[in-house]
Amino acid sequence: MFFIMGGAFYLMADILKSGDFGFRDLMISFMSIFFAAMGAGQAAGMMGDASKATVATHDAFKLLDRESKINGMKAVGDTPQAGNDFQPGHIQFQDVHFHYPFRPDVKVLKGVSFSVEQNTSVGLCGPSGGGKSTIMALLQRYYDPEQGSISIGNGQKQLKELNIRWWRQQVGFVGQEPILFNTTVRENVLYGKTGDATISEEQLEKCRQMANIDFLDKEGGKGWDTEVGPRGAHLSGGQKQRVAICRALVRDPPVLLLDEATSALDSASEKVVQVALEAARRGRTSFAIAHRLSTISDSDVIMVIAEGVVLESGNHSELMDRQGVYFKLQNQSQK
Repeated sequence: MFFIMGGAFYLMADILKSGDFGFRDLMISFMSIFFAAMGAGQAAGMMGDASKATVATHDAFKLLDRESKINGMKAVGDTPQAGNDFQPGHIQFQDVHFHYPFRPDVKVLKGVSFSVEQNTSVGLCGPSGGGKSTIMALLQRYYDPEQGSISIGNGQKQLKELNIRWWRQQVGFVGQEPILFNTTVRENVLYGKTGDATISEEQLEKCRQMANIDFLDKEGGKGWDTEVGPRGAHLSGGQKQRVAICRALVRDPPVLLLDEATSALDSASEKVVQVALEAARRGRTSFAIAHRLSTISDSDVIMVIAEGVVLESGNHSELMDRQGVYFKLQNQSQK
C-alpha cells in the first residue's frame, strides 16, 4: 500500500511539473492517493495482530518440537515374550502418588497400593473425583506416577520400562460413549486389531457371541455389513456399546478396562450390555468403574476409592459384612 501511495504522489507531482494536465488526470491522481491511504490505514490496523501471530507461531512450533515424555508411537522398551511365564494381567500399584500436570497443587492419588492377580475382575466405586478414572489413565500409561510404581507381571517389570505400543496392545478399553465411524459394523470391529494381524471368521463369530451383537441379523439387518451411520447414529446406545465391546475383544486382550460402560443406558439396554460385559471379563483381568453398584457386585475384588486413597477392598459379601463405606453406598443406591 505504501508503494502505491508513493507511486500516486510521484505521478501527481510529475503531472503538475509538466504543466500538461487536465482535470481528469488530477482526479485520477487524487483518487489513487485516497484509496492507497485507505488501504494503508486498514493494513496498519492489523499490525498488532501480526505481532501476536508471530508470538503464537513461535509458541506453536515450540510445542510441536517438544519431545513427549510418553511417546506412544516409539517402539522402545522391553517387550516380554510369550511362554516365559510373564503374566500381563498381574498388576500391582505400590504407594502411587499422582497429580495432573495442569493442576500440580491438587493431589489426585495419595499413596494408592493394591495387587491384582491374573484373571481377576476388579470393580472400582466411590464418589466422583476420588481417583477412579485416574487409575484407568495410569494403567493405559497416559501418565506416569509422580511417586511410587506400577508393576506388571507379578512384579517382574515396571510399566514405564515396557514397550508402550506392546503394552497398549494388551489392553482393551470400553468407555461411556464409544466412538464409531461411519462405515459397517465389520470395519468398526476390525479397527481393534493391531498392525497386520488377520482375524478369521471363527474369531469374529466368537467375539460376536461374547459381545451379544445378535441385533445385526434382526429386522432385515445386513449382518456384519450393517451401516452404523455417522458416530453410530443408526444404532441405539446399547447396540453401540456392544459393538465397542466386540472391537475391544477382537485381539483377545489379557487386560480389559471398562469406564462406566453402562451408565448412559436405560435399564433394558443395561441388562443386555451387562451380559456381554460379564462374558467379556471371563478369563482376563478386568477393571470396571461403576456408579451403579449392581454392575460390579459380582466382581472378585471391589475397591472403594475416595479422596485419592483405597478406603476398602474385598468382595461384595465381605464389604457388606464390614458395614463401612461400601455398605452405605449400597443403601443409598437402593433408596
